[in-house]
Amino acid sequence: MKRSSLLLFSFLAIEIFAMPAFGAACCGGGFAAPSIISGDDKAQVSSSYSYTEVSVDNVDTSGVWRKWDQHQKIQSFRLEGAHIFSDRWQAGFAVPIIQRSRLGETYSGLGDVSTSIGYEYLPDWDYHPYRPKGLGFIQLTLPTGLAKAESEVGGLDSRGNGFLALGIGTLLTKAIGKWDGFSSFEIHRSFPKKVSNSQLQGELKPGYGGNLGLGAGYNLREFRFGSAITWTYEDAVEINGSFNSPGSIERYATGTFSTSYMPNDLWSGTLSYSDQTIFGSPVNTSLGKTAMLLLQRRWGR
Repeated sequence: MKRSSLLLFSFLAIEIFAMPAFGAACCGGGFAAPSIISGDDKAQVSSSYSYTEVSVDNVDTSGVWRKWDQHQKIQSFRLEGAHIFSDRWQAGFAVPIIQRSRLGETYSGLGDVSTSIGYEYLPDWDYHPYRPKGLGFIQLTLPTGLAKAESEVGGLDSRGNGFLALGIGTLLTKAIGKWDGFSSFEIHRSFPKKVSNSQLQGELKPGYGGNLGLGAGYNLREFRFGSAITWTYEDAVEINGSFNSPGSIERYATGTFSTSYMPNDLWSGTLSYSDQTIFGSPVNTSLGKTAMLLLQRRWGR
């Protein structure tokens, strides 16, 4: 593939899966995005740092926004990688470290670790002028983080979904001239878990969730300027035990704007800004604004 096309797909991969769009709303637990190679590389490793400030501390089940005097702040470090292991098959992993702070209290630790298997079911070997490239994936998310419902400090120590989850999804990408675009869809099932702490003795029963993403970008030599929006939905988490609650669905949308720089075929960097207060009709969540810096190293086939 010529360098200009490689540039487009490399930046697409960064915008889609490095941004915190598939992640949780600031104090909630969502489904982490898979690490996927969308270009013609054999392997890639990415590291990213993000800083989030909660701007809307609570959106209740009726959609009413509430702000507190002191907002929560979240810092995240994420290491991820992917490798082609057989023609159109690839495997990936993601390991996040998350720190949350508010009113002088700080909690940090491992987030939800994930692994994925991807398959290029719609290759673009002939560089068709209109047909997109299609990738499908299956992802397993491990409950290494802490769920909101099992927190004893109001969710400040929550570091992700906190449930074992299995998801499937697809990614479609296309580059036409200096423009590129993508669409992505993912659905997952989270599984129940037992909880035993000072707040709850019982079982948490999550359900299904999903993400729908759309985005586009413009490429100018070594730079790419892009934007994207991802809608996220999670079923209610039912609580059965020392007290019972039917829970409530969680819904929000994340808008992302990014600038990327690729000096050569091996390295690239991306600076992005994400805002969860612009789009959608959020319910049962908190909303934040995030700045992120990502560095990526790639190996060609």
